[in-house]
Amino acid sequence: MSIELEKRISVLEDKLALQELTHGYLAAADRKDSNAMASYFTPTGSLTSIMPNQTIILETRDKIANGFSQILRPITVAYHMAGQLATTVSGDTAEGISYCFVTLAVSENDEQYVRKIWAVYKDEYVKSNANWLISKRVATVAWEEREAIK
Repeated sequence: MSIELEKRISVLEDKLALQELTHGYLAAADRKDSNAMASYFTPTGSLTSIMPNQTIILETRDKIANGFSQILRPITVAYHMAGQLATTVSGDTAEGISYCFVTLAVSENDEQYVRKIWAVYKDEYVKSNANWLISKRVATVAWEEREAIK
């Protein structure tokens, strides 16, 4: 096998691994498993969540897990649908952008409602010990709708 072919196969394997990383993270979010969600980040990873009324910044895996735990507390059901994922691999680092449609059933302050969120994730990844992890994620809510549950 030529070196060029081996390199192309390696890039394809990395791109598939990044897709599995992205989908695994969303599956953990659907299970509302904050520790599993945080495990997709490097120990020093960061998450910035930009929403219309606030921005949340969490740095380090432990703070990300704790932050997710608080964020997920009022959510009774979570459902993420992954859209397109575009990645650029450069050795042991990569960048990516992915789109996601999120439906959340929320119960807080004696109110129940559904949040529909169109989100964009801009990620930086690092390959460590043959595994890809998110080193930096900026999650931006592009659009959100809320509807009361009757």
